[in-house]
Amino acid sequence: MQVTAWIGLALGVVMVVGTKVQPPPVLLDLGPMAPTPAPTPKPAEKKRLITTITVQNNAEGESVVSFEASDVADEGEGKFRPLASKNYSFAEEKPELKDMREKILRQIRELEHDMLRYAEVAGPPKERAPLLGPGQSGPSAPANH
Repeated sequence: MQVTAWIGLALGVVMVVGTKVQPPPVLLDLGPMAPTPAPTPKPAEKKRLITTITVQNNAEGESVVSFEASDVADEGEGKFRPLASKNYSFAEEKPELKDMREKILRQIRELEHDMLRYAEVAGPPKERAPLLGPGQSGPSAPANH
């Protein structure tokens, strides 16, 4: 008897849902779309600049140097529009770039010396608090009693 009731309930739900389903809307095929033409760009001067320089130094090993060069459209009145950008790395082993890489790296090392002197005058970095071992407590750690 219960099986008959469940079948009747399921059949009733299907009938109610079936009567509320409407046919999909009619679509008229208009053919291929012609894209809207882009607006005519304002007159501008194309310029390239280095937007990011990253030097990752490690006290025990080689440095990793990378940078991004970006092309922009200078539309005047302080308006710049990005056109393209590319990331470069000194890890690229093209022989024709070797002399330039070495020259730039020497210049970066000179800049680093100046930056270290700047940091001394401006105030050296603050030392980190020592890491506490297991069972030790510091000023911010609750004491284990």
